[in-house]
Amino acid sequence: MTKKLKFTLVGLVFLFALAYLLFAPHYWLCISHEGGTDMFLIPVGQKIFLSYIHSLERTPVQDVFLLQGGQIWLYEERVKSHNAGLPAFDQYPGSLVKTEDWLIFRGGRRHWMNIRCRVGNAAIGKNILTIGKTNHELYYRYPEQPVCLFVVLKSIL
Repeated sequence: MTKKLKFTLVGLVFLFALAYLLFAPHYWLCISHEGGTDMFLIPVGQKIFLSYIHSLERTPVQDVFLLQGGQIWLYEERVKSHNAGLPAFDQYPGSLVKTEDWLIFRGGRRHWMNIRCRVGNAAIGKNILTIGKTNHELYYRYPEQPVCLFVVLKSIL
């Protein structure tokens, strides 16, 4: 095989790989709010954390989600206490794990096409969406607004 042919084949493989990455469908988490819609590219298997301060208990809550099949699946919910409006027993089928810091409710097979939530502010709510290592302070970006989280499957372009 000549150098020119090898170079051409490597170039074609690179070109096809790039075309696949740009045009293959990927999951996007969308946040619909009063000002429009923001979209975040979510890698397959990436956990999404929605943290907030519970409105009645004033205790931290973390919901851990996965995106699959165009739906948002609740993987686990972490709470510091289990009174008004918070889970108090195992989610069947699921489990309750107690750690030093959290009560963790795992499983339950709960999933939604979209999740509607009220965003608080710096004093009440403190809603934070964490994707990978990036925190999106929803309470700062959309203070006291209702938002809707949903999933779309589309290419990067």
